Amino acid sequence: MEKIRVEKLNAWFGNMKVLKDVNVSMKEKHITAIIGPSGCGKTTLLRCFNRLHELTPGAKVEGKIFLDDLNIYDKDVDPVMVRRRIGMVFQRPNLFNHMTIYDNVIAGYILNSKKLPRDELDNIVEQSLKLAGIWEEVKNRLREYPSALSGGQQQRVCIARALAVKPEVLLMDEPTSALDPISTYRIEETIRELKEHITIIIVTHNMQQAARVSDDTIFMYMGEVIEAGPTPQIFTNPKQKLTEDYITGKFG
Repeated sequence: MEKIRVEKLNAWFGNMKVLKDVNVSMKEKHITAIIGPSGCGKTTLLRCFNRLHELTPGAKVEGKIFLDDLNIYDKDVDPVMVRRRIGMVFQRPNLFNHMTIYDNVIAGYILNSKKLPRDELDNIVEQSLKLAGIWEEVKNRLREYPSALSGGQQQRVCIARALAVKPEVLLMDEPTSALDPISTYRIEETIRELKEHITIIIVTHNMQQAARVSDDTIFMYMGEVIEAGPTPQIFTNPKQKLTEDYITGKFG
Protein backbone atom coordinates (compact mmCIF):
# COMPACT_ATOMS: atom_id res chain seq x y z
CA MET A 1 0.00 0.00 0.00
CA GLU A 2 1.26 3.50 -0.87
CA LYS A 3 2.23 5.74 2.04
CA ILE A 4 3.66 8.63 0.01
CA ARG A 5 2.93 9.61 -3.59
CA VAL A 6 4.74 12.39 -5.44
CA GLU A 7 3.09 14.01 -8.46
CA LYS A 8 4.76 16.45 -10.85
CA LEU A 9 7.09 17.81 -8.19
CA ASN A 10 9.44 20.63 -9.16
CA ALA A 11 11.75 22.46 -6.77
CA TRP A 12 14.07 25.44 -7.04
CA PHE A 13 16.82 27.21 -5.14
CA GLY A 14 16.38 30.73 -6.48
CA ASN A 15 16.54 30.39 -10.27
CA MET A 16 18.19 26.97 -10.18
CA LYS A 17 15.76 24.12 -10.78
CA VAL A 18 16.86 21.13 -8.71
CA LEU A 19 13.88 18.76 -9.10
CA LYS A 20 12.20 18.24 -12.47
CA ASP A 21 8.75 16.67 -12.77
CA VAL A 22 9.29 13.99 -10.15
CA ASN A 23 6.60 11.28 -10.04
CA VAL A 24 7.26 8.44 -7.63
CA SER A 25 5.68 6.59 -4.70
CA MET A 26 6.80 4.83 -1.51
CA LYS A 27 5.09 1.83 0.05
CA GLU A 28 3.93 1.69 3.66
CA LYS A 29 6.31 -0.03 6.11
CA HIS A 30 8.92 -0.44 3.38
CA ILE A 31 12.44 0.96 3.32
CA THR A 32 13.00 3.04 0.19
CA ALA A 33 16.54 4.11 -0.69
CA ILE A 34 17.21 7.15 -2.87
CA ILE A 35 20.54 6.90 -4.70
CA GLY A 36 22.36 8.95 -7.32
CA PRO A 37 25.48 11.08 -7.78
CA SER A 38 26.18 14.16 -5.65
CA GLY A 39 24.00 17.12 -6.58
CA CYS A 40 21.30 15.02 -8.29
CA GLY A 41 18.50 16.23 -5.97
CA LYS A 42 18.30 13.34 -3.46
CA THR A 43 18.40 15.46 -0.31
CA THR A 44 16.15 18.15 -1.82
CA LEU A 45 13.51 15.50 -2.57
CA LEU A 46 13.84 14.14 0.97
CA ARG A 47 13.43 17.65 2.45
CA CYS A 48 10.32 18.21 0.33
CA PHE A 49 8.63 15.26 2.07
CA ASN A 50 8.38 17.16 5.36
CA ARG A 51 8.37 20.69 3.90
CA LEU A 52 11.85 21.57 5.12
CA HIS A 53 12.94 22.66 1.62
CA GLU A 54 10.72 25.74 1.70
CA LEU A 55 12.49 27.01 4.85
CA THR A 56 15.60 27.79 2.77
CA PRO A 57 15.57 31.43 1.60
CA GLY A 58 14.69 31.62 -2.11
CA ALA A 59 13.53 27.99 -2.25
CA LYS A 60 10.17 27.02 -3.70
CA VAL A 61 8.17 23.94 -4.60
CA GLU A 62 5.44 23.18 -7.11
CA GLY A 63 3.50 19.95 -7.36
CA LYS A 64 1.85 17.52 -4.96
CA ILE A 65 3.04 15.12 -2.29
CA PHE A 66 0.37 12.90 -0.78
CA LEU A 67 0.78 11.42 2.70
CA ASP A 68 -1.97 8.80 2.56
CA ASP A 69 -4.77 10.95 1.06
CA LEU A 70 -3.51 14.32 2.28
CA ASN A 71 -1.66 16.62 -0.12
CA ILE A 72 0.87 18.13 2.31
CA TYR A 73 1.29 21.17 0.01
CA ASP A 74 -2.39 22.19 0.20
CA LYS A 75 -2.44 25.78 1.39
CA ASP A 76 -4.45 24.99 4.53
CA VAL A 77 -2.07 22.24 5.72
CA ASP A 78 0.09 23.14 8.73
CA PRO A 79 3.77 22.26 8.07
CA VAL A 80 4.29 21.61 11.80
CA MET A 81 1.64 18.87 11.66
CA VAL A 82 3.40 17.42 8.60
CA ARG A 83 6.69 17.30 10.50
CA ARG A 84 5.03 15.52 13.39
CA ARG A 85 3.84 12.80 11.03
CA ILE A 86 7.09 12.69 9.05
CA GLY A 87 10.20 12.69 11.24
CA MET A 88 13.79 13.21 10.10
CA VAL A 89 17.29 12.10 11.05
CA PHE A 90 20.13 14.14 9.58
CA GLN A 91 23.59 13.28 8.31
CA ARG A 92 25.34 14.22 11.56
CA PRO A 93 23.96 13.78 15.06
CA ASN A 94 22.30 17.05 16.07
CA LEU A 95 21.43 16.54 19.72
CA PHE A 96 20.94 19.41 22.14
CA ASN A 97 24.14 19.28 24.19
CA HIS A 98 22.72 21.49 26.96
CA MET A 99 19.98 18.88 27.57
CA THR A 100 20.33 15.41 29.09
CA ILE A 101 19.92 12.26 27.01
CA TYR A 102 16.46 11.82 28.60
CA ASP A 103 15.37 15.37 27.70
CA ASN A 104 16.76 15.02 24.18
CA VAL A 105 14.50 12.03 23.55
CA ILE A 106 11.38 13.92 24.69
CA ALA A 107 12.49 17.23 23.12
CA GLY A 108 9.47 17.15 20.78
CA TYR A 109 7.17 17.27 23.80
CA ILE A 110 9.24 19.92 25.62
CA LEU A 111 9.42 22.21 22.57
CA ASN A 112 5.66 21.93 22.05
CA SER A 113 5.02 22.58 25.77
CA LYS A 114 3.14 19.31 25.92
CA LYS A 115 2.74 18.34 29.59
CA LEU A 116 2.61 14.61 30.24
CA PRO A 117 2.84 12.67 33.53
CA ARG A 118 6.39 11.63 34.44
CA ASP A 119 5.65 7.90 34.18
CA GLU A 120 4.28 8.40 30.66
CA LEU A 121 7.41 10.32 29.67
CA ASP A 122 9.57 7.60 31.23
CA ASN A 123 7.76 5.04 29.10
CA ILE A 124 8.15 7.11 25.90
CA VAL A 125 11.90 7.47 26.56
CA GLU A 126 12.37 3.75 27.22
CA GLN A 127 10.29 2.58 24.26
CA SER A 128 11.93 5.05 21.85
CA LEU A 129 15.45 4.11 22.93
CA LYS A 130 14.55 0.42 22.64
CA LEU A 131 13.23 0.94 19.11
CA ALA A 132 16.46 2.78 18.25
CA GLY A 133 18.47 -0.16 19.60
CA ILE A 134 20.33 1.79 22.30
CA TRP A 135 18.34 1.34 25.53
CA GLU A 136 20.76 -1.15 27.11
CA GLU A 137 23.72 1.16 26.45
CA VAL A 138 22.20 4.31 27.94
CA LYS A 139 19.53 3.23 30.46
CA ASN A 140 21.84 4.07 33.38
CA ARG A 141 23.09 7.29 31.75
CA LEU A 142 19.85 9.12 31.01
CA ARG A 143 20.79 12.11 33.19
CA GLU A 144 24.15 12.54 31.42
CA TYR A 145 24.71 14.88 28.49
CA PRO A 146 24.94 13.39 24.99
CA SER A 147 28.49 14.71 24.45
CA ALA A 148 29.61 11.73 26.60
CA LEU A 149 28.33 9.32 23.91
CA SER A 150 30.11 8.08 20.78
CA GLY A 151 29.01 9.38 17.36
CA GLY A 152 27.11 6.17 16.61
CA GLN A 153 25.35 6.28 19.97
CA GLN A 154 24.43 9.93 19.46
CA GLN A 155 22.94 9.11 16.06
CA ARG A 156 20.80 6.35 17.59
CA VAL A 157 19.59 8.79 20.26
CA CYS A 158 18.65 11.11 17.35
CA ILE A 159 16.64 8.21 15.88
CA ALA A 160 14.97 7.68 19.28
CA ARG A 161 14.13 11.41 19.49
CA ALA A 162 12.52 11.27 16.03
CA LEU A 163 10.53 8.15 17.00
CA ALA A 164 9.35 9.54 20.36
CA VAL A 165 6.61 11.67 18.77
CA LYS A 166 5.35 8.56 16.93
CA PRO A 167 5.74 9.63 13.29
CA GLU A 168 4.34 7.50 10.48
CA VAL A 169 7.35 8.10 8.21
CA LEU A 170 11.04 8.50 9.06
CA LEU A 171 13.34 10.35 6.65
CA MET A 172 17.07 9.62 6.96
CA ASP A 173 19.63 11.78 5.15
CA GLU A 174 22.85 9.75 4.89
CA PRO A 175 22.53 8.79 8.57
CA THR A 176 25.75 6.74 8.70
CA SER A 177 28.09 8.78 6.49
CA ALA A 178 29.96 10.23 9.51
CA LEU A 179 30.19 6.90 11.35
CA ASP A 180 32.64 4.00 11.61
CA PRO A 181 31.74 0.55 10.17
CA ILE A 182 30.55 -0.95 13.49
CA SER A 183 28.23 2.00 14.22
CA THR A 184 27.03 1.87 10.61
CA TYR A 185 26.20 -1.83 10.97
CA ARG A 186 24.23 -1.18 14.17
CA ILE A 187 22.21 1.62 12.60
CA GLU A 188 21.47 -0.53 9.54
CA GLU A 189 20.22 -3.25 11.92
CA THR A 190 18.01 -0.66 13.62
CA ILE A 191 16.63 0.53 10.27
CA ARG A 192 15.69 -3.02 9.28
CA GLU A 193 13.95 -3.61 12.64
CA LEU A 194 12.06 -0.31 12.46
CA LYS A 195 10.23 -1.10 9.24
CA GLU A 196 7.81 -3.28 11.21
CA HIS A 197 6.54 -0.05 12.76
CA ILE A 198 7.19 2.76 10.29
CA THR A 199 7.82 3.75 6.66
CA ILE A 200 11.48 4.68 6.07
CA ILE A 201 13.02 6.72 3.26
CA ILE A 202 16.82 6.86 3.28
CA VAL A 203 19.14 8.94 1.12
CA THR A 204 22.51 7.25 0.80
CA HIS A 205 25.59 7.70 -1.36
CA ASN A 206 26.62 4.16 -0.35
CA MET A 207 25.17 1.74 -2.90
CA GLN A 208 26.13 -1.31 -0.81
CA GLN A 209 24.08 0.17 2.01
CA ALA A 210 21.09 0.73 -0.29
CA ALA A 211 21.35 -2.88 -1.46
CA ARG A 212 21.61 -4.16 2.12
CA VAL A 213 18.81 -2.28 3.84
CA SER A 214 16.17 -1.23 1.32
CA ASP A 215 13.14 -2.94 -0.19
CA ASP A 216 12.82 -0.41 -3.02
CA THR A 217 15.31 1.92 -4.69
CA ILE A 218 14.90 5.20 -6.55
CA PHE A 219 17.77 6.27 -8.82
CA MET A 220 18.02 10.00 -9.50
CA TYR A 221 20.17 11.91 -11.97
CA MET A 222 20.26 15.68 -12.54
CA GLY A 223 17.00 16.33 -10.70
CA GLU A 224 15.01 13.57 -12.37
CA VAL A 225 13.91 10.11 -11.30
CA ILE A 226 15.48 7.82 -13.87
CA GLU A 227 14.24 4.54 -12.46
CA ALA A 228 12.39 3.21 -9.41
CA GLY A 229 11.59 -0.34 -8.41
CA PRO A 230 12.35 -3.26 -6.09
CA THR A 231 15.96 -3.06 -4.91
CA PRO A 232 17.04 -6.49 -6.28
CA GLN A 233 15.75 -5.54 -9.74
CA ILE A 234 17.42 -2.10 -9.72
CA PHE A 235 20.76 -3.60 -8.71
CA THR A 236 20.77 -6.77 -10.83
CA ASN A 237 18.54 -6.02 -13.80
CA PRO A 238 18.03 -2.25 -14.25
CA LYS A 239 15.81 -1.22 -17.14
CA GLN A 240 17.67 2.03 -17.91
CA LYS A 241 21.21 2.24 -19.30
CA LEU A 242 21.93 5.26 -17.06
CA THR A 243 21.00 3.24 -13.97
CA GLU A 244 23.24 0.38 -15.06
CA ASP A 245 26.16 2.75 -15.70
CA TYR A 246 25.80 4.27 -12.24
CA ILE A 247 25.40 0.93 -10.43
CA THR A 248 28.46 -0.50 -12.20
CA GLY A 249 30.58 2.54 -11.36
CA LYS A 250 30.95 4.05 -14.83
CA PHE A 251 30.19 7.49 -13.40
CA GLY A 252 29.23 9.22 -10.16
